[in-house]
Amino acid sequence: MILALGLTVVGLGYALVDIATRKPGPAAVRVAGIESAQAIFGGVRQDGDRLGAPNAPVSIQIFNDLQCSSCRPDFLSTVPKLVEDYVRTSRVKLLMRHYSVSSNPVELGFFGAEAAAQQGYGWQYTYLFFRNQEEARRIGVNDKLQESLAGSIAELDVPEWREYLDRQSGSDGAITRRLKSYDELGTRLGIRTRQAAVVTGPGGTRTLQDAPSLAQIEAAIEAVQ
Repeated sequence: MILALGLTVVGLGYALVDIATRKPGPAAVRVAGIESAQAIFGGVRQDGDRLGAPNAPVSIQIFNDLQCSSCRPDFLSTVPKLVEDYVRTSRVKLLMRHYSVSSNPVELGFFGAEAAAQQGYGWQYTYLFFRNQEEARRIGVNDKLQESLAGSIAELDVPEWREYLDRQSGSDGAITRRLKSYDELGTRLGIRTRQAAVVTGPGGTRTLQDAPSLAQIEAAIEAVQ
């Protein structure tokens, strides 16, 4: 019994030393903005990259880079209010155009957003990515981050999201082709850095560059409707 007790004490001591000296594993991803994402976008019709009624008289193409830190306030200060005041009332539909401001036209974070859009949750995913850019910097834009964001959208089927992401993110995959088409469109339109909004309606088109304010976008809506 004394020998057994001694071995137990030694074992416990070893375990404590092991715990104290063990390198910490990667921390869990802390996702912010889950409730607000649901409040902003919940109940609003989504079809692929479109948010809002398909027959809304005004469309706004939002060109933005969700991995661009300076683009974060551009999105958060305009899109939620546009959804509340214009999209929910079927006056406007929004079209997401993932557009890189870096030298790489197709960024890793875009793929998860496009896979979520396949199920009609691309706008929630994009919003959550912007809200959690600090987490992306902390742990990197990797599978763990993207799956955590996807899993934070209650109605999204994560295994289906993962399967589509894996299947369509290759060089000839549907996601890659779509992202390249956004890059080509943005290049044709001369989109510069920061968020841009291309507002189109019965009265014509207004292209707003370099992080237009909410007031500027609202004025463009009034001008084209």
